[in-house]
Amino acid sequence: RQCPSAIPLKPPCCIGSRSELAQEHHGPPRRLAVAAAALLQGSQALDVARVVAKAEAGFTVNDKVYVDGSLFAESAALNDNVGCHEHKGTSSLKVCGCGVKVVAHLMTECQTYKKYDTQIGTCDCASSACDEKTLSSGYSSTFNWQAASFEISPC
Repeated sequence: RQCPSAIPLKPPCCIGSRSELAQEHHGPPRRLAVAAAALLQGSQALDVARVVAKAEAGFTVNDKVYVDGSLFAESAALNDNVGCHEHKGTSSLKVCGCGVKVVAHLMTECQTYKKYDTQIGTCDCASSACDEKTLSSGYSSTFNWQAASFEISPC
């Protein structure tokens, strides 16, 4: 059998064994998928896929995110803001609408840290009220803590 050398993938007639067939047709792309899966371990890969799929569904005109009392993003612009955002530090967040939620994090890069991760937004379409929170903690006396990052995601 003579195989043309200019064809990047060999036609089935030119492949000798089943393992050679698997290597020929699933080699580099499969390695790329394995590398991508290693970067986005397990549930993180599923979370990213879920956020992307829901973000493509779109937000309504009622969905709004406020940070420090100022409008951060609303409606269709939320699609471009899904994900983690760094902040100089804020204790005041407000979410309106039932299609969006925010998780405020004490740590940068939306890293979790014990009880200092707070969800703002109820995801309850039966209520038209906005969910506004001032981040606070403490047992005997409360204090406000500053979120160093926050994550916007669809409900």
